[in-house]
Amino acid sequence: MEFLTRSIEEHSLIWVVISAGFGGIIGALIKFIFETVIALRYEQSISAGKMLSRYRYPLLRTADSLDRRIENMIRFVDRQWYDDKKDDYYRLSTLYLFGSYLGWSKIIEDAAFIEYVLSDRKARQFSKCFNRVFKALTNFGYFAHIGKNEFTELEEASVPRFALTAIGEMMIRKTPEDGDRLPELLGFVEFTKKLNESPDFQKWFHYLEAAILTDQKQSLTSARWHRLLIVASIMRAFVSYLDPKKRQTAPRQIAYLDQMNPKVAEEVVKELKEMKMESLIVLPDQQK
Repeated sequence: MEFLTRSIEEHSLIWVVISAGFGGIIGALIKFIFETVIALRYEQSISAGKMLSRYRYPLLRTADSLDRRIENMIRFVDRQWYDDKKDDYYRLSTLYLFGSYLGWSKIIEDAAFIEYVLSDRKARQFSKCFNRVFKALTNFGYFAHIGKNEFTELEEASVPRFALTAIGEMMIRKTPEDGDRLPELLGFVEFTKKLNESPDFQKWFHYLEAAILTDQKQSLTSARWHRLLIVASIMRAFVSYLDPKKRQTAPRQIAYLDQMNPKVAEEVVKELKEMKMESLIVLPDQQK
């Protein structure tokens, strides 16, 4: 300590220069953090907020419509409306609802995904909940604790991720050059024509139909039936996430768990808790 004191006294000018140098470095670092890093994060947060506000309503509208259609399919699965050969309205409208949701999802991925991931906590939470729907459609993790012989059609009970991407791409009619205007999706009539005439439409929508839509029957041993129940549960949670105060959608709870194998239901409950949506769960003894 005495040596350091003597050194400072004898070489005060040098120490002043060193101190000034360190002070300059620290000052420059603080300036860089505030002017570059924090400013960038702030801009990303503002950008993500604008993107979320811009696309929340069309995404909510299509997600809510799809949620209600899936509920209808599950409730009246014994009617076999989807497979009616005499009247294909139910099939076409169901595919259109799926396509519309995937179309807006593709728009969001293309326009705002980077901003959502890199910005604030709310945006990251949106990204996690948003991707849960795709996980519900594609991931085999829900069946991880199921024995090989406990389920039928296990390999068929998944939609390839890029098939969903392809459907989303095909549903986008126009992306305007004017950034103030929203992109446009195909209308229902235009969609039905393309589905009947386009091999590409038929190819990619076939993956969706084969996995969860055609020939459905309520069964504790059908992986395809369970996949539909999983999608229904996660989609309902996502709708609630998008509209937490129920200003634009009717409040609905998740009442599908009693139709699932307990091991699959347990995995779905974990997902819902991670989404902070466990309050939506209705247990069998709570159903009226």
